[in-house]
Amino acid sequence: MIALTYVVPGWWPWATAVFAVVAVVSGWLLIRGTHPHLPRRMRVSLWALRVIAGALLLLCTLDWRSESTREDSDKPMLRVLVDKSASMAVKDAAGGRSRYEDAVDQVATVVRPKWNDPARLETFFAGDGLSTGDPVTVVPDAPRSALGRSLREALEQTGVQSLGGVLLLTDGAASDPEDLRASARLYRTARVPVFPWIMGTTSQPADVRIVSARLRQPSPAQASVHLEMTIESPGNEGKETSLTVKFSGQTLLQQTVRLDGKRQEVSADFVSPYLGCHFYDIELTPLEGESVVENNRTRAACDLHRDPIRVLYMEGSEPHESSYLRDGLEADPEMSVTCLHFPGQGSVESLAAQAIAIRGKDERVFYDGQGREVPSVCHKTRGFPATLEQLLKYDVVIDSDIIKEAFSPQQLADTVAFVEQFGGGFVMVGGQTSFGAGGYETTVIDKLMPVEIANKSDPMWFPFQVKVTEAGLTHPVMKVGANPAETTAAWSARFPGFQGANYARRAKPGAHVLARVEAPGTAMNELVLFAVQNIGHGRTMAFMSDTTSSWGSSFETVWGESRTDAKYYRKFWNNAIRWLAADRIARKGGQAVIETPSAEVTVGDTVAVRVAALSAADLPGLELNVREGEEAPRVVPLQWDGARRSWEGFFTPKGAGDVLIEAAYKNTEGTPVVTRSGVVVRAKGDETIAVAARPDLMAELAQETGGTVMDAANIDKVLGDLASRSVPVVWKRSLPVWDRWWVLLPLLLVVVAEWLVRRKLEPVGRR
Repeated sequence: MIALTYVVPGWWPWATAVFAVVAVVSGWLLIRGTHPHLPRRMRVSLWALRVIAGALLLLCTLDWRSESTREDSDKPMLRVLVDKSASMAVKDAAGGRSRYEDAVDQVATVVRPKWNDPARLETFFAGDGLSTGDPVTVVPDAPRSALGRSLREALEQTGVQSLGGVLLLTDGAASDPEDLRASARLYRTARVPVFPWIMGTTSQPADVRIVSARLRQPSPAQASVHLEMTIESPGNEGKETSLTVKFSGQTLLQQTVRLDGKRQEVSADFVSPYLGCHFYDIELTPLEGESVVENNRTRAACDLHRDPIRVLYMEGSEPHESSYLRDGLEADPEMSVTCLHFPGQGSVESLAAQAIAIRGKDERVFYDGQGREVPSVCHKTRGFPATLEQLLKYDVVIDSDIIKEAFSPQQLADTVAFVEQFGGGFVMVGGQTSFGAGGYETTVIDKLMPVEIANKSDPMWFPFQVKVTEAGLTHPVMKVGANPAETTAAWSARFPGFQGANYARRAKPGAHVLARVEAPGTAMNELVLFAVQNIGHGRTMAFMSDTTSSWGSSFETVWGESRTDAKYYRKFWNNAIRWLAADRIARKGGQAVIETPSAEVTVGDTVAVRVAALSAADLPGLELNVREGEEAPRVVPLQWDGARRSWEGFFTPKGAGDVLIEAAYKNTEGTPVVTRSGVVVRAKGDETIAVAARPDLMAELAQETGGTVMDAANIDKVLGDLASRSVPVVWKRSLPVWDRWWVLLPLLLVVVAEWLVRRKLEPVGRR
């Protein structure tokens, strides 16, 4: 069959339009001006011949081609594809041959002898793409099978018109199941069947393996690192192994893991003294009889920050009383406490008048029980910060029984902004000038209170115990023991009690009540004692009793395991400050989190990196860099993904090793911040994580392409049927048209005819 085709260049329609205008206008004007003596009909005839010649010349610019098609049949070509990925090196039986050795033996002793046309049998290898080689010398060490890519390349090889089928010898542990399914659809369209031959056992050999592992710091204010792992342990149900986390050879965590023989989640917490972003070695101790031990180990990165938590502690009791809380907090090297004092003796009215008179002018400096300076809250240079910028140097503010008049209206407003807008923590502690007793419900500070306070409510002086709520038992602030049982005992049998509290029966909507007053038989029973709440970007707490004498004299001195120390007192306030400071520390360090699909990748992978953001305008000046080993950092181009609300970039690691990822930007306060993460690049893929054969996936591949799952029982029939087929072949031939003399002859005749007519009609004197 012969067909005439042509290709229209993009400029051709415009050239046609220009030609039409020129031919119609200028052609007619030229002939009329050159031959005015000729009749009108003759001039039109000459003009028409020129237009026809020009049109034929314009048609020559089209790529006219003559295409001939011939259909024929051919003997089928069989392509044998042997998987040489790492999982094919597994030996399913002790002392036996590997899956790859079995596959090569099947090709040599079964497939080749049974195929009646050796010239039409080609052998390739699948492993990160299609390759060739001597089956005897090829080593099954490809990082991954990449069966989908290999099959696609096998279909695209020269001579695909005669390809009768592909015989795939593999264990089916495909590293790219979705790509494999996409390639199967291509084979179905091309009507080329795939015949998988499963190598290996479908039962998992006894093994313990780490599927994935990630490390994170639960909060920038926390000292611990949290490990989350997914592991599998086929054939080892009920056994125990040891989980170890190391850095630079130092063991940071070691604990026993009981295996359930299936996929299970394992989590653990440990303390690391190594600040910054580091890669930690994680290992499950191999058990006897494991098929693969390389998958018992992995590495994961964690960017550990230990920013000091700066606390501004204002105490209205005697100056020496501030020592208890200050010492308790500073026992943690990550906490720094600044103490201020304002005398709380006297009536509320007299204290208010005194505070107003000396606010911003006081020069008094007091001393705590250890002789450390404690300036006045109203000190002109060392008192409560006069500006919001100075207040933002702190993370948590503790207002313990300070008369509200000690603060200017601007300082109170700054405190609210410190919490709501900048993520600070605020806690008010009870006393005769706190809460409603101090009239705080008339100030903007009332916005920060987790409880509703009554106007001029008097403090209540009576002994009582603490009743921890159900929510309180699981809240980080209340976990003073090493385990739930110890925490419960600390708040019940071991708690020394309080001697008074401020009145607040009701918590505000959205607040969480952690504890209530327990005084059975009194009207005060069930009053709110501790309550917390998230306010804007920050957190607040109401401590309705006193942390010092006289309400809390035992609380601060003997609340311990044996009532000879204040172990639980220190732990409670450490928990409270860390919880209150969490959002502030996070904002100072930056809100960005670097996300990667996996903590481990393979050489050649394209790694997607996302940095979450609220909007495209968030994280000003964001720049993403990756650093491999000692090489200079590479800048990763970023694009905003509105659907995922994140900045997204991609990079391809060059080799195995650790890759450090850095995101540099400015935080909400305009301070430069660098957030770090990392991925581990492996030389080999993840196919040794699960080494069982996948007949289900291979059966799906065969069904989709019209093939059959092969084995020793049906090999003769499958190869015989395939060899007897005739594969349709379509031959196409395409030749240019304008290089033939009989096509160009009409154009020449028209041009010559127009010249002869015009020559003959010209007057003798003009020739």
